[in-house]
Amino acid sequence: MLAKNHDLFAWTIADMSRIDPRIISHKFAICKEAKPLSQKKRKIGEEKRLATDQEMQKLLDGGFIREVQYTTWLANVVLVKKNNGQ
Repeated sequence: MLAKNHDLFAWTIADMSRIDPRIISHKFAICKEAKPLSQKKRKIGEEKRLATDQEMQKLLDGGFIREVQYTTWLANVVLVKKNNGQ
């Protein structure tokens, strides 16, 4: 069934360019009165940093994310290994 309907799935960010953000979006629910707990900023290796930068640029170019400024560091980047055995 999946192979028969492969054209219904978004395989890349470019495939999702016409999705209205009113359908689904994520926002950080940060209470203005609460003081955020910040994690210790960790350095990541060059290979992981480059991979992170590339994926982030794809999301920025696709209009899925935008840059925001917070006064304190909130969380570290977490990389998730992609399963190529789909």
